[in-house]
Amino acid sequence: MTDQSIETLFAGKYVHLRRRGTWEYAERANPQGAVIIVAVTPEDRVLLVEQYRIPIQSKTLEFPAGLIGDQASFEGESWRESARRELLEETGWDCEHVDSIMAGPSSAGMSTEIMHFVRARGLMRVNAGGGDASEDITVHEVPVNEIAAFVAAKMAAGFAIDPKVYAGIYFLDHDAAGRAL
Repeated sequence: MTDQSIETLFAGKYVHLRRRGTWEYAERANPQGAVIIVAVTPEDRVLLVEQYRIPIQSKTLEFPAGLIGDQASFEGESWRESARRELLEETGWDCEHVDSIMAGPSSAGMSTEIMHFVRARGLMRVNAGGGDASEDITVHEVPVNEIAAFVAAKMAAGFAIDPKVYAGIYFLDHDAAGRAL
């Protein structure tokens, strides 16, 4: 299938719809991917964000995340730079170090997007966070030992829980090979 030509069905500002043979899929206009940031404060609180997502018409609970190089001013940005920028923008926390946990497809049958799970270390509170002008983000700082109950309560309250939250919870104390940290 790799030698088939790619047809562009639609090209928007943020998303392109492509066809290769009979397979249709989405491609971000910025093909650099996304970062998902697993971060724990010095007080052992996990940083999560809540926001309304238009495509699913629901509030979601997520780890801080964002697109790599998604604006002209961030062109050429690395996943590490993007993670620090998004962590600060969304949560108000900066960090000394960003380490890669793993990278992989967000939905291999539907999208070309690659997600980079990262661990932020050496956190420092800078401001209240809440996202940029186009976002309305609520920051949650949840004690590590209460994270499962917090997520369950949000689900019971009708929130859409991003499945990456469960992967992020695993990565709180494991590496990608399953070794305990």
